[in-house]
Amino acid sequence: MDQDFKENMKLLQKSLSRMKELCSIKEQKLSWRQTGIKYPFAWFKQLARKVFRWLMKLYIHQQTEFNTAAVGAVGHIENMISKMSEMVENNGGKIMPKKDALKIVQIVQSVHHGDAVSNEILTLYESLKNKGIPTEIYAFEMNGNDIHGGIKHISSISKLNKNDIVIYHFAFLDSLSEIIQKLNCIKVLRYHNVTPPRFFEKFNNTETMQGASLGLKQIKEMRNDFNYVMADSEFNKSDLLDMGYRCPVYVVPILICFEDYMKKPSEKIINSYSDGVKNILFVGRIVPNKKIEDVISAYDYYQKKVDAKTRLFIVGSYNEKDSYFTYLREHIKTLKAQNVIFTGHVTFEEILGYYHVADAFLCMSEHEGFCVPIVEAMFFKIPIVAYASTAVPDTMGKCGILLKTKKAEEAAEGLKIVLNDRKQIETIKLRETEHIMDFGRKMVEAKIFEILQAGM
Repeated sequence: MDQDFKENMKLLQKSLSRMKELCSIKEQKLSWRQTGIKYPFAWFKQLARKVFRWLMKLYIHQQTEFNTAAVGAVGHIENMISKMSEMVENNGGKIMPKKDALKIVQIVQSVHHGDAVSNEILTLYESLKNKGIPTEIYAFEMNGNDIHGGIKHISSISKLNKNDIVIYHFAFLDSLSEIIQKLNCIKVLRYHNVTPPRFFEKFNNTETMQGASLGLKQIKEMRNDFNYVMADSEFNKSDLLDMGYRCPVYVVPILICFEDYMKKPSEKIINSYSDGVKNILFVGRIVPNKKIEDVISAYDYYQKKVDAKTRLFIVGSYNEKDSYFTYLREHIKTLKAQNVIFTGHVTFEEILGYYHVADAFLCMSEHEGFCVPIVEAMFFKIPIVAYASTAVPDTMGKCGILLKTKKAEEAAEGLKIVLNDRKQIETIKLRETEHIMDFGRKMVEAKIFEILQAGM
């Protein structure tokens, strides 16, 4: 829009300059070279013009006055254009002054580098800035080493007008609900889902279990506090409707910056694991709902029964003292599973490296609000085997093998197909190329802005 405005300004200036030229044209005077025998009709033409001017004297006088006024108006318009251009430049190339523009604020409990929700917040912040929309991010907790320039502490939140928009990201119990409820503006819930507490009971993770339980209670009690909701998936939308939400609930995929995945991957990872061994990959948090024990069991069955030349990468941070991680290590010992690699915390370049060497992606999770790693696998054209649970089928589409049970032999059969059946592999990759378009940044951005615009 701003670029079109600038182009139209240039065209208008060009037209005005031409008008000034035309308004200043005067009758040509005859030089001595145009007299005499060489130009016998020159004096006759001048005489004819003078007679015509005498007959049309009144009208010519009015035209002269009009021309003078037009020249003056052109000058005024040029001055206005100059002032407007100066305002546009002073406002960062945007037409509307920032102080008069609507503000869109994102609020979240915590922002951490590499977290799917945090990545969306930062990508949306960048998208809003690029469109000239004043925007800010407020959080209660921030990762100090990776803090983004646009993030501020919630205690410093600026005054919001009734037409401003707050996008409140929710995925776990937080301390912001009272602040949200007191805001006098348009309030939008961006719901990323809360993992049910039942997944943590077995591992005596009381703090997380209580946080999940209270988080679900908290978001249910806020069902009348929002103008509308943007849920990551149909599954998340269904959750909210079951909680009694009656405001409009739109389904909008997580906003992903795919440009980041085009960065250079770790050469060390690629060189280390491009050795002819088939690489099976899982990416995600090391938490009970991901059911990583089922990933290990399925891999172990395949590695022992089908192809010994395989290995499993479990890419995600973990705490060695965590009861669930301890359980996973014991599970590996019980199975006597081989070539299972926990990477621990990795850099983004290393994550890209693991995606580049992966031959299959395996997900056995029993609770997903969206599952970004499945979309990442699609981006890298890695065939997927996944358990059909919660949001997984909608996110995955037909880009691999959806499992109806958690049986290791069924998952192993799926791995056999995506690792060895060339025809099926090509079909899956083609579908991934098509389905990934549904999550394209421009498409998701357009949907978000359309919803925000409609809700103003």
